[in-house]
Amino acid sequence: MNAPAALKVKDLHKSFGLHEVIKGVSLEAQKGEVIAILGASGSGKSTFLRCINLLETPNSGEVWLAGEQMRMTQNRRGEIVPQDLRQG
Repeated sequence: MNAPAALKVKDLHKSFGLHEVIKGVSLEAQKGEVIAILGASGSGKSTFLRCINLLETPNSGEVWLAGEQMRMTQNRRGEIVPQDLRQG
């Protein structure tokens, strides 16, 4: 039996008012795998990571960590590391 993905995101959506910044993003990462999130300034990269870390509430979609579906009432189990460490 295969272990569940370390991180699984299914059909994530996030809007601010009428402006939809994340439109149905899905990904799956296995333990030890490195994922890079690339895009232009303002394309929703940080918002996507904030939704995964439960710092923002997605409008819809699912976030799973080690086979457990994450909810806004749970404590964060991940961290964001900025590219330029002076920002943090």
